[in-house]
Amino acid sequence: MQEEYKKGILDRLADKFVYALGSFISLFKKGWKEKNKSKMEEWRLMLYALNRSPPALIGLVLVIGFIFLGIFGPHLAPWKYNYFPSLENWTVQYPAPPGTSVYLPYSHKTITYPLGSDNYGRDLLSMLLHGARTSFVISIIVIFLGVPLGIILGLIAGYHGGKIDELIMRITDMFLAFPALILAIALSAVLPQRLQMFVQSHVVLEKLTLLLFALDRREVGNLGNLLSVIFAMIIVWWPAYARITRGSTLTEKEKLYIEAARAIGLSSRTIMFKHILPNIIGPILVYITLDFGGVILMEAGLSFLGLGATPPIADWGRIVYDGIQYFPRAWWLIFYPGLLVMLVALGWNLLGDGFRDILDPKTRRSIEFKVKKSEEAESNV
Repeated sequence: MQEEYKKGILDRLADKFVYALGSFISLFKKGWKEKNKSKMEEWRLMLYALNRSPPALIGLVLVIGFIFLGIFGPHLAPWKYNYFPSLENWTVQYPAPPGTSVYLPYSHKTITYPLGSDNYGRDLLSMLLHGARTSFVISIIVIFLGVPLGIILGLIAGYHGGKIDELIMRITDMFLAFPALILAIALSAVLPQRLQMFVQSHVVLEKLTLLLFALDRREVGNLGNLLSVIFAMIIVWWPAYARITRGSTLTEKEKLYIEAARAIGLSSRTIMFKHILPNIIGPILVYITLDFGGVILMEAGLSFLGLGATPPIADWGRIVYDGIQYFPRAWWLIFYPGLLVMLVALGWNLLGDGFRDILDPKTRRSIEFKVKKSEEAESNV
């Protein structure tokens, strides 16, 4: 008898999503949906398992919320990140560094400023929405540049072995020997001026960076500090993936199907990227999901230390850094951005744990077997 599962609303949505995804892929590869019915069924069962993991669903909601704010946050913000109210509406010097004018933060719960203001007199809600774009773009760039670099180097080292393996792994060990945060701090401190000159000499890169972070043209002079954090985190992030991928490749390349692929004359590149990588990608995807939260935490930490985004560019870690001098009177400058960082990191970790269970066949099957059969299936026994 074919097993049928009692479907809820989320299961029906999963069916529609998998069908739509298969139809979309078929637009580029004719007949893909018909040839990959078993793969689509596997995706459907994976989503069923996700639907029955409450922590993973909570993480998914938090992550979707973060992605939504990262994309649309600057457009939803009531005020621009660089909008400063007129001086006469604010109390000055509470306290202010010598030679500067700093506004007094306030927490009046009004329609105009529902979460209060920051130490520059700007709407805190608007700053948090703009800061979501900063954290989102940085996490995407770091993961999508750092992770593939580590995966490629790990594949090459694990598959070829010998001197190539030794060279790549010793370089990896050199980077892993330094604490990641310390290395990121050192790179973030020495790179801003060089990156600033590089960006200003390449107009296309300058415009692209301003577009990605939703910044005005006047912020060109502050891009160096922002890009230095991104570059530093990419350098810090790839070694762990190189080591993980190498270990999985060493095990996978000894299997019979790899020997058969070599016997029929397939190239090393084809074997690595079309045969080995798809079979070891599961644990790597789980690690990537967990690392999104890690990237956001480190980026906020670097901004908290005074590195990275500089005012008026909005960043959650920088808001906390600027608000320390006003604590506990202006507690909202620390509470709200800190809460957002915690929720986003928690969401990615919960989702990563859920993926770990779903991508593990043994765990996924145990989840699937807990699903109640429909009454019609039971009556057909």
